[in-house]
Amino acid sequence: MSARLRRLLLVFMMATWSTYAFGQQLTCYPIRPGDTAASLAQRFTGNASNRHQPGFQVFNRTTSTFISKSRYGVIQAGWDVCVATEMLRPGFARPGYAVTSAPVPQPGVAVQQTTASELSVLWWAAPLFVALSGLLLAWGWKHIDERRANVDIMRGFGDRFISEFERPLFRSAADRPVKSRVRFAPARHRVEILLAPADGRTYPNLVDHRKNVEYDVERVLRLLKDEPFINGPLYAEGPWVVIPCRFETDKKQEGVP
Repeated sequence: MSARLRRLLLVFMMATWSTYAFGQQLTCYPIRPGDTAASLAQRFTGNASNRHQPGFQVFNRTTSTFISKSRYGVIQAGWDVCVATEMLRPGFARPGYAVTSAPVPQPGVAVQQTTASELSVLWWAAPLFVALSGLLLAWGWKHIDERRANVDIMRGFGDRFISEFERPLFRSAADRPVKSRVRFAPARHRVEILLAPADGRTYPNLVDHRKNVEYDVERVLRLLKDEPFINGPLYAEGPWVVIPCRFETDKKQEGVP
C-alpha cells in the first residue's frame, strides 16, 4: 500500500474514532492544587473510574491541548477538567460552575491530541483493515476466475453436444438440421442445451419423437462420456427440447493429474 493511501486511511480512522470519543459537549472546570484525576472524576461524575471514559478529559489551556490519559498520574493546578454534560452529577452543569476563560474544546483539537494508546490501536487496526480488504479482493477475483472457467467448460460441452447430436441429421453442408441454444447457471453448476427443428423439419420434438430424442441424447452422452456432466429429465419449452445437464466439479477434479 502506498504511503499516501496509508495516510488517508489513518486520517479517516482517526476522524471516525474522534467522532466517537469526542463528539459530546464538554463543560470545563479549573483543577485545584491537590486534585487528582480520580478525585475529579469522583467529584464531578460520582465515579472515580469515569476518568478512563472518553467523556472525561484534562485540558491544558496554555497549549490548547488535551492531556493523554496515560499522563493522568500527574496533573497540574491551572489545567481544566472537561466533562461531558450527560456525565456530570446534578448541580455541576449550572453555568456558574463553568470556566468561562477556558477555550471550548473543538473536535479538531481532539483529533490532533489522540492519545498514545488510541494511536497504537489505529496503527495496528489500519494494517488489519488493509489485510482483510486484500483477502476479500483475492477471494472475489478467485470466485470470478472460477466462474469464468466453469462457463468456458460448460460452453465447450454444449457446443460438442450440439455438434454430435446434429451430425447424423445433415442433408447438406449448408443445411443446419436443428436450431440450438445454450444457457448457463454457473452458480448452480447447470447448463441447459436447447434444440428445436430447423425450418421445414419436425425433429427434434418431444410430442411426436420423444423416444428418438431420448435415444439421440443417450447416444451423444455415450460419445462424450469423459465429460464431467450428468443429464436430467428432458422437457419441452415451447418449440424447444431442453436437455438439462449438471456440471460435476468433483468428477472434473478426479480427472486432473
